[in-house]
Amino acid sequence: MELRKLVCELISISAIHRYRITKSASSVGLYFGQPMILDYVLQHDACTQKELAEAMHISAASIAVSIKRIEKAGLITRTPDETDSRKNHLSVTQKGKDAFMEFRKICDATDEAMFRDFTPEERETLHRLLVRLHNNLDSEKLTREEISKVLNKEAFDND
Repeated sequence: MELRKLVCELISISAIHRYRITKSASSVGLYFGQPMILDYVLQHDACTQKELAEAMHISAASIAVSIKRIEKAGLITRTPDETDSRKNHLSVTQKGKDAFMEFRKICDATDEAMFRDFTPEERETLHRLLVRLHNNLDSEKLTREEISKVLNKEAFDND
């Protein structure tokens, strides 16, 4: 098989998956990038905006714009720090939790649909092959943080 066809199929799968995930987020009132923020804050309740920005590898200014939008939608609250008025602590509201959980259910269903005709052995084989592709392509041995820094910057610059 021609390599270009394989690469195009991988790109197509990624694009379709991203489209379905973005559509899922939209269906529960979330914009691209917001589920990642909600997920982090759910796992790190009362984190600061600075901590969130650092964890997501994006600028404080970008995260401030995103947080403002999410707060306006009633999905997150900002509570001023008791000792440092420059800091805000973030928490996800019940509305935000409900939206994120609904989003997560839709994502899980999408992933299940993608692999519905695969046996456990086929999934394991595919995993091994994808790891080989990853290793072949990643000669720089990029960390997940380095990759997410570039991808998250792209996502949040469009927010």
